[in-house]
Amino acid sequence: MRGTRGEPMRPSARPVVQALLIASLAGAFIWALSPWGSGQTEPWDGDGLYYSGALFTAGVLAGFIVPRPRWALYLGVVVGQVLYLLLFLPLSPLLAVGFAFLLLWSLLFAAGACAGARLRAR
Repeated sequence: MRGTRGEPMRPSARPVVQALLIASLAGAFIWALSPWGSGQTEPWDGDGLYYSGALFTAGVLAGFIVPRPRWALYLGVVVGQVLYLLLFLPLSPLLAVGFAFLLLWSLLFAAGACAGARLRAR
């Protein structure tokens, strides 16, 4: 992987980029699969445990694949979900409330990432 000026990317930047990418894709896929998993376009509106289960499970997988940095995993899942929400769903007057929900619900992803990192360390 190369940096912006053609030189190799610093080794310390690679896990950050990997964590952001994996978590962003996971967050977007959770929203993309929501109509099938929860029956709703917004996953927290569905009955059952789809959103919480999907966030935690995706967090475990992401934390197992890239155990550190965990802040990048949290930021990535938030960015992936926000981008999906803004690009593919109609804007709502409750958008600010939705962002607050998203930030709180994403803590489940962070908890799952911690569990996944611990599993990898064993």
